[in-house]
Amino acid sequence: MTPTAAIVERIPIVICEDDEELRRILVVGLRYFGIDACGVGDGVALDTALAADRATVVVLDIGLPGEDGLSIARRLSASSSSLMGIILLTARGSMEDRTQGICSGADAYFVKPVDLRELASAVQNLHRRFQ
Repeated sequence: MTPTAAIVERIPIVICEDDEELRRILVVGLRYFGIDACGVGDGVALDTALAADRATVVVLDIGLPGEDGLSIARRLSASSSSLMGIILLTARGSMEDRTQGICSGADAYFVKPVDLRELASAVQNLHRRFQ
């Protein structure tokens, strides 16, 4: 399925990215595809956002201040109360990094820069699985 701006269903996601400019680009770009994205800068803010609203997908950077994205992915995937898709979006692109990311509980792993169409498609697919 190609992502489109004409999606009627609300797809709630949280993007956890510490780079403010990239976070803004991701939020605005994914909203174009009908995804109800909000952005936060670290794991504490992510937990607050998830407690306030049920997201079906989380997009995580690995290199976050405080708790890193791999640790957050492990925590979220191990929690029986958080049934959601997890996408890692990071600058780390080695095979070892990718394998570690998937083993940490991520459903998808993208290396920056990512094409927003590809990211939107992954979000839509995971939303269908976890709604």
